[in-house]
Amino acid sequence: MRNPALNLGGDRPTSRHVRQNARLLSELLTEAIAYLEGDNAADLVSRARQAASRETAEGAADGLDDLFAGLSNDQAMFLARALASHSMLANIGEDVAGRRRHAEADAQPGDARPRTLIDAVKALREQGASEAELAKTLAAMNVVPVLTAHPTEVRRRSMVDRETEITRLMALRRHHLPADLDAEIREGLFREIALMWRTRLYRPERITVKDEIRNALSIVRTSILPAVIDLYGDWIRQIGDHGRLGPLLKLGSWLGGDRDGHPGVNGETLKLALSSQARVILDWYAAEVRKLWSNLAVSTAYTPVSDELLALAAQSQDPSVHRLDEPYRLALELIFDRLTAVSQKLTGAPVAFANGVTSVAPYAHPDAFVADLEIIIDSLRRNGGERLVGTALTTLVEVAQACGFHLMALDLRQNADVHERTLDELFRRAGSGIKYLALDEDARAKLLIDELSHQRPLVSPFTAYDEETTRELATMQAAAEVVRDYGRGCLGAYVISKAATLSDILEPLVLLKQVGLVWGGQAPRASVKISPLFETIGDLENGPAVLRQWLELPISRTILGDRPVQEVMLGYSDSNKDGGYVASRRGVARGASALAHEADRMGVGLQLFHGRGGSVGRGGGPAAEAVLAQPAGTVQGRIRMTEQGEMIARRFGDQPTARRNLDGLAAAVLMASERPVVAPEPKVEAAMTALAQASFEGYRALVYDDPAFEDFFWSATPIGEIVGLNIGSRPASRTASRKIEDLRAIPWVFSWSQARFMLPGWYGFASGVARAGLSTAQLQDLAGDFDFFASMLSNMELALAQSHMGIAARYVALAPDQAAAQRIFEAIKVEHAAASALALAVRDGASLLDNQPELAESVALAGLSVDPLNHLQLELLARRRGGDQDEEVRLAIQLTVAGIAAGLRNTG
Repeated sequence: MRNPALNLGGDRPTSRHVRQNARLLSELLTEAIAYLEGDNAADLVSRARQAASRETAEGAADGLDDLFAGLSNDQAMFLARALASHSMLANIGEDVAGRRRHAEADAQPGDARPRTLIDAVKALREQGASEAELAKTLAAMNVVPVLTAHPTEVRRRSMVDRETEITRLMALRRHHLPADLDAEIREGLFREIALMWRTRLYRPERITVKDEIRNALSIVRTSILPAVIDLYGDWIRQIGDHGRLGPLLKLGSWLGGDRDGHPGVNGETLKLALSSQARVILDWYAAEVRKLWSNLAVSTAYTPVSDELLALAAQSQDPSVHRLDEPYRLALELIFDRLTAVSQKLTGAPVAFANGVTSVAPYAHPDAFVADLEIIIDSLRRNGGERLVGTALTTLVEVAQACGFHLMALDLRQNADVHERTLDELFRRAGSGIKYLALDEDARAKLLIDELSHQRPLVSPFTAYDEETTRELATMQAAAEVVRDYGRGCLGAYVISKAATLSDILEPLVLLKQVGLVWGGQAPRASVKISPLFETIGDLENGPAVLRQWLELPISRTILGDRPVQEVMLGYSDSNKDGGYVASRRGVARGASALAHEADRMGVGLQLFHGRGGSVGRGGGPAAEAVLAQPAGTVQGRIRMTEQGEMIARRFGDQPTARRNLDGLAAAVLMASERPVVAPEPKVEAAMTALAQASFEGYRALVYDDPAFEDFFWSATPIGEIVGLNIGSRPASRTASRKIEDLRAIPWVFSWSQARFMLPGWYGFASGVARAGLSTAQLQDLAGDFDFFASMLSNMELALAQSHMGIAARYVALAPDQAAAQRIFEAIKVEHAAASALALAVRDGASLLDNQPELAESVALAGLSVDPLNHLQLELLARRRGGDQDEEVRLAIQLTVAGIAAGLRNTG
């Protein structure tokens, strides 16, 4: 039972390990169900899985459908749990075999690119880069994965914990073990799987922002932060020659700060996120300082120390007479106490290992903490003691410079429409007579520039504002408070969704002026970076002109500071929903090049922030490969990139995987930054432009111009049921309408994935090729000469392989208007077949992904778990839409959604 376009097989060691792992975990789940529910329950699961194995290539599985049709609602819910659990366990078996995560982290087969930053530096040295050039490049690097929440997140933290423990136990079985120990591990696996079976896969209520913060921080604490620490330690030893590198890798987050369309995000969640993050990093700092304190019992009787160290030690409140000649310990005791005081101030509790509260004054900002550590390092270095602590102190300093007291720099995000409405009310209530919403663009820009030229506030504490304006002002006031408490580094950027004009950039500056984060005058200054997000195809095309308008303003230079770098965020999701896969990717790449040109022309650095999702349709795929495929001259050593929802657990769920992905990302940024800027050949540019425009037209003709398509989407996918599920804290749509343009991009992609179309990841390519009149030879030339095009095709081929037109046809049968549905589906099938044929023709392949056999087998194996869940979901959707409103049907649908999402490895 598999996608007929894939070849499943091979007897590679990893293949055998995957099958062995999957078989063991399946047996243990069956054993657990029999133990907890009885033999009849276990037999039902076995019969369903056996019937599923007889599915045809066209998606027909009569025996399975007959079985599902005869289930009672409670049996259907039970079976949904079982099949979803099988799906999750199959993933674990594959991950432990060491294949899937490597496949996701690695780039194209045969690609000899450096996979670590150390190897990248070595490669550049071999290419002739001088040490001075490398040091300058590394010092300027800024690589920031940004963790974001996910509107269709399906996994609970308690389930992730179970999976983590099962993974750990399975990894132990990879070694040759005595029979008694192997049996003990097997029993441990049984116990964990049985506990998983007794744990709810779904949430009874919608997840809250607090839950999202807690879930993400759990992974940061256990895997991401340890990986960052390890990487800095290795980089210091092998790249910096035990010297300093600078904070080239940092962490970012939207959790608690992304209020675009999210009524639950406000000033309180902003403070909660930062205080929760502070607790994690301050506890680590304190633990490291305590270790150093234990080791550095160095007496002045045997070695001199610096005067600065003696002065620092003299401030300690340590009363012990036994440490009067141990200034390093006294200094470290003071540092520990001041960290405790910081924790008391920011989190309301002392750091771990502290003996209660302290009366010592806290550090005012992270730089003061770093300065104290530098005093210790300097004293050791000047007095021959540097090797006494290895790289521990230097690593601590590097991490402190990267993470401050905030751990992850938190972005604020809001929609430009909200800024417009807020300013409109502020101007009206100020008695100015200005009707901001009625002004044209030029008048708005002039008014906002005037507002930034002085310090007078628009806001009055004696004026009552409406709910939205009050909430916006309160959030900005909270932002001002956290900058005061944590330092400027705690906020990454203020991201402006739906940015399309110069006034969209100026509006948040005027609003931030009201709370002191922007200072007006002849030379305005800002303590928060402004990052316009260009999302639609049109906005991506117009973005460079908007950037030019902004940078031509004299005030932009003072606001950007002495070493001006302007960040611009590029949206993959909405541009895909707006214009399809090819036009979106082309729009992002072309926009990036044009933005880089404008910034360079104006003498300003550029930092691009890539808003990627987990699925191919939303810019997903290997992060390092995506960086290397960026147009030359656009990376510039600086990049931020979103990591969304369930992909955080997939890419960073354990320390080795987190380390590999972070190291690979840093290596790719360095290599991409050193690539010479070469203008693309005119024929390449012309071919890509023609293809993008033609694919845009083909995509729009189906999705927006066909009047029957909206109803087709709502009936031939489970979007209606997904909207009602408690699988994310953010509403699925920006409005209450059914319009596709109002639906958020993530549930749009999620719905197509659930129904196995994967349409956002490929639709429009084949028709675009035909409309543009491109030959296979021309496509082959593009793939050979253009990294961007080769990467785009590789990711598209994965989406094509993950789709299953046979199963998709079963969803189409749910549509009430079958004439329109079959007409639309026929167009989709034709496009899918043509896109698959073109993908193979370009690289002379025989079957999808046959040049990546391990990834092909991963997709095929996922089908073994996912396909029966699709069939069960179809039966449940038919019941629900037929009028059966039984709560067990709703919960069973939710379980199938979770299982399919887990098996496909992404939700949107």
